[in-house]
Amino acid sequence: MKNIIIGIDFSKETFDATVLDLSKTSGVLPSSFNGMHERFQNSKRGFQQLLAWIKKSTKQEPSKDWVFCGEQTGKYSHGLCDFLFDKGLDMWIEAPLRIKRCMGIARGKNDSLDSLRIAEYAYRYQDKMTTYQPVSKAIAQLKELFLARLKFVEQRKALFVRNNTSTEYSKGSDAEKTVAKLSRNLIKQYDESIKQLEEEMQAIIDSDEEILETFENVSSIKGISLINASAFIIYTNNFKDFGANPRRIASYWGVAVFAQDSGTSVHHPARTSPLCSKMLKSLLSEAAVAARLYNPDIKRYYNRLIAKGKHKGVALNNVKNKLVHIITALAVNKTKYVEGYECFRKPS
Repeated sequence: MKNIIIGIDFSKETFDATVLDLSKTSGVLPSSFNGMHERFQNSKRGFQQLLAWIKKSTKQEPSKDWVFCGEQTGKYSHGLCDFLFDKGLDMWIEAPLRIKRCMGIARGKNDSLDSLRIAEYAYRYQDKMTTYQPVSKAIAQLKELFLARLKFVEQRKALFVRNNTSTEYSKGSDAEKTVAKLSRNLIKQYDESIKQLEEEMQAIIDSDEEILETFENVSSIKGISLINASAFIIYTNNFKDFGANPRRIASYWGVAVFAQDSGTSVHHPARTSPLCSKMLKSLLSEAAVAARLYNPDIKRYYNRLIAKGKHKGVALNNVKNKLVHIITALAVNKTKYVEGYECFRKPS
């Protein structure tokens, strides 16, 4: 157990830090203990000042007894996380919702108080700590291109829908023709930009041997192409996160089901949870539809579920769940998909 707990509350320009020094309390957090608080600039200079302040405040307590904890805030937290990782210090990035739900009844909110609550969370749940691991430069660049492509596809779709929707009053008018012409030109530009982004994504994948191996294995199953394979690589840190556990990955992708059963009155059937990435779930849905049509193994699996009386939506979700398990196995075992694999499986 660590004796020096530092809770970090990130914002764009600054971050608040609260230190809980438990070195003199036998590792036990006293009641009504507010710790030491300070605010720093979210920059390299601020990071250096943070370490100097902690050393001074904790009377040179060895850094091996320190643990930093903060919420996942995207780019705002990456700078300090990478800085601490380079210094060999333990940084723990946790989901904001998990911290919030572990706080109990909380009244009031400000940056100083939030950093204290994060520190208290880290103290109570140290046994669940997962230290921060920075993503590679290739994955970071791949993510930038991936997200830009998603945004372009969304904007192209909006233009396409607008261009094919006309009212009774504007139909065939000069105004509609002008809008339609400009929309077609923009759609063409978006098509070219999307194609360029996909080519650059493929180039980044090809330039990294480790990512390329994963990509080739994952995309060897019909239904998984560049975009879905890239999504799995990006959001699992090339299958280094989630403990390479397909159940946890399926939960994050929103396809794992959870039942609710309590006493004699609560018996809800298993359903997917809304606590997931809607974007990743949508992409996987597209892959599942393609796999159902063009992958013989998945097609047989889907038809077998339908024959048992499963609803089409439930059967398709089972296909998505199965794809996650197959993809994880391909990536972890570093092997390509073998069509007809079910024929080689021992009957249960």
